[in-house]
Amino acid sequence: MRFKRTNGMVARATGLPERSNHEALCLTVWPTMNVKDQARHSSLIEVFEDVVPAPLLLTINATIDATQSDWQPADGRREAVMARSFAEQLRENARFYALESQVCSEARQWSETALKRDISDMPLHVLRCVGPAAAKQSYLRHFDSHVLTMLIPLRLAEQGESNGDLVLHIRQRAVKWALLNLLTKMYLFFEHGLPFFLRSALVARSQSIEGCERIQCIPGNVYVFNGLVTLHHNLDVAVGERRTLIIHHYDAGLSVGARYLMRSVRNLRDRLAWIY
Repeated sequence: MRFKRTNGMVARATGLPERSNHEALCLTVWPTMNVKDQARHSSLIEVFEDVVPAPLLLTINATIDATQSDWQPADGRREAVMARSFAEQLRENARFYALESQVCSEARQWSETALKRDISDMPLHVLRCVGPAAAKQSYLRHFDSHVLTMLIPLRLAEQGESNGDLVLHIRQRAVKWALLNLLTKMYLFFEHGLPFFLRSALVARSQSIEGCERIQCIPGNVYVFNGLVTLHHNLDVAVGERRTLIIHHYDAGLSVGARYLMRSVRNLRDRLAWIY
């Protein structure tokens, strides 16, 4: 099965030299460990077009419409069972199943070469439905604990400067030491607790220094990138709601338990916000 496979360079913030599609796919989505070389490549994401059929998107969005009022919190990030059920519906589609198998194979090969280890796969499914009331969920720069990130847009917010778009930082990191990964996660977790205006100011400063790519997604497409080495965040949403299903594959095992501790702190924050 063949896919229409393109690079996702949209609204680039810096003028970096272009590379061929083949070079970009080999050197950035699944990069080598040479960070100096990586900084010269601008294509960080693969786009697979027209993978998710429109009737399935309608079914998923109808399910969200019917249940969203009962979610706590309302953005759906705790609805893991529903997110997994949506992913299973997608896997019943031959095109999506073949695509997921293909990119998982590439991620495994990268992990064996770059991380020098075999990593098991227990996919993590995340549902995100973000509107104007969820500004605290925007400008949260982070690296994923997993190697492979598959982003499936379900519905877009109204177009504009603040529409929840995904933003990828061009300079990718080297991932070699668990301690360095832990310290990075701890700093970014602290940054997430800052007020909105400070988070957005930090992102703007980083963009001016290193450059970013703003990825304008289309429902029906699937977007794939290496979230372990690529710093990323989402913009805020001014009007409407942006819905996204995210599937993470292959936990690199570098978090030293920090991911579970931070998740527990977030859960506590959510419960306190609901009580008060």
